[in-house]
This record gives sequence, C-alpha cells and structure tokens, in this order.
Amino acid sequence: MRTKTRPSTWQDLTPKHQSEYREKISNPTRPPQKKRLMGQSTCNKYWKRGSQPQYGSKTDEGTGSAYCILENYGIIASWQGKLYRSNSVFQAEILAIRMAIEAASSLHRPIKLWTDSLSNLMVILNPKSHHSIVREIQTLLLSHKHILLRWLKAHVGYLGNECADQLAKEAITKGDPFLLPKPLSYLKAEIKSAALSIWQDNWDNGETGRSTHDIVPRVSNKPVGWNREEIMFVTGHGPFPSYLLRCNLRTHDNCSCGEKGDPIHYATKCPFTLSWHFQTPTVSLKLQWLKNILTNKFSRTRLQLLMRFICDENNLIVEDNN
Repeated sequence: MRTKTRPSTWQDLTPKHQSEYREKISNPTRPPQKKRLMGQSTCNKYWKRGSQPQYGSKTDEGTGSAYCILENYGIIASWQGKLYRSNSVFQAEILAIRMAIEAASSLHRPIKLWTDSLSNLMVILNPKSHHSIVREIQTLLLSHKHILLRWLKAHVGYLGNECADQLAKEAITKGDPFLLPKPLSYLKAEIKSAALSIWQDNWDNGETGRSTHDIVPRVSNKPVGWNREEIMFVTGHGPFPSYLLRCNLRTHDNCSCGEKGDPIHYATKCPFTLSWHFQTPTVSLKLQWLKNILTNKFSRTRLQLLMRFICDENNLIVEDNN
C-alpha cells in the first residue's frame, strides 16, 4: 500500500509547487477586511477625512468631551462638555458620539460620524451592552439609518480629528458642565485605596510582625517574592529555639553551642552553620544588612541553604530540653 508523506524540505516540493510558492511570496494577497454591522452602522479599518469627528480627553484637572461638524474643511458647529475628574475617557468619548448623533438626527441626508476610539465602536456594536448611553446610541442609529459611524486612526494629521481633540482639551475648563455617574472602575479604585489605607494603618500601629515591618514598611497587593526559607528567617517563625520557646515547645532558647538560638546567631556565629555564615553586622546597620541579603541573588541562595540545613539538622543544632 502506497502512502503520501507531507514534504518537509524545499527539495521535496515539486517544481510546480516551488514556482507557486515563489509567486505567492513575491505577490502577497491582502486578506479581506472584517466588517461588523448593526443596522446601518459599520466599522471598517480604513481612513478617510470625516465630516463629524468626536473626541474625549482627561487630565488632572478634569475630563472633557467634544465633537465638531466640518464642511468644506471648516468647522460650522461644535459642542463641548465638561465632566468631572472621576469620569473616564470612555464616558467622554461615548457621550460625544451620542451628542453628535443627536445633532445629526435632524439632517435628512447621509452623515458620517468619525471617531478614533475603536473600543467605543465595538461596545456600540454589542447588542447585549447594558451601558445606558450605549443603549441610547443603538436606538438612535436604528431610527436614523442615514447616520453612519466610522473609525479613523488617531494623531496622524486628520483635520477633523485634530480639531475635536483640541476642543475636548479646551472643554475641561471651558465646556458646559455635564453630570454623568461615576464609572465602576473609579469606584473600584476608591474602594481599593480605602482598603489599602486601613491596612497600612493597622500595619504601622500593630504589635506583631515588627521585624518584617522594618523591611517591608509599605503594604501592597503584590507579593514580595520571598520563598519559604526567607520568610522563616525574616519573621523568625521557624525551627529556632527563640521561637520554639515563645510557642512553649522548649524550656529555653539556647542553641547547642550555648548561645541564644535566633536567626542572626545561626547566620553569623553558630559553629554548626559555619559554611553559610555572613559577616556580622553592627547593631545600627542590622536592618540594612538584612535588606542587602534579600536583594542579592547569591546571598539569598546562601540563606536558603542555611535554612534548609537548620530544618534538616534541627536535632543537632537545638539543645535538648533536658
């Protein structure tokens, strides 16, 4: 029985296939652009000069929304809205689209509305969107089929887009006040900020974890990147006589060498851990010494080996209760 194998090298191809492949590489064909429709509004990724661009802008002073109507390369009408600083750029841009559609709804001729926000167009094309302004836009587009939405690339010199951009920036200080509810993203950020503030206050004024607080004074949702051995060394919560005494698992906190068995002792003085010793720090530089260890790759490796030895040979280095 004869089976066909797929060619794995260029030499395995027939001369006909090699010729077709060279032609395809030298003259690549562009794939057809995808198009999504909702009523009469389409979203195509090609660029032309528009007649009614919209724009939204946000700075530390606030958020601005604007659109302008162009005719023969001149602005014949415009609108500027001033939003609160808590409002998002998405809200400003979607509001500008809604106000532009309202202005164009009274004109009974084909009107093209241009925007550089592809995300807004995708939301408008979504029939399951629950955003109130988006639902209003969808209703207006279905009832005014002479209005078309188009996308153009931002900041490449299109006259209408640059004019709308400038109007949106000016709207932050000169626009008509417009009240919109705060977006969900703003509320989440406020809740997160309040939670971190409470957490920071509890961390600063707590009675436990003070050694860790000296190294990590600021709370954060991001982990510090310490492994199990490093956490035991920094917190002191490990197989150390000083910690076992606190937990009433020992009657003393002495190491087998006779000195107090805390993390610093095993890292600098204990004769049983001589192979992994660090230089003994002064009292004033103890905190900086520990920070340097935790930020140096080779020091962290040595610290991990030290802690693994302590865990494995705990019966050797910890003096018996009796």
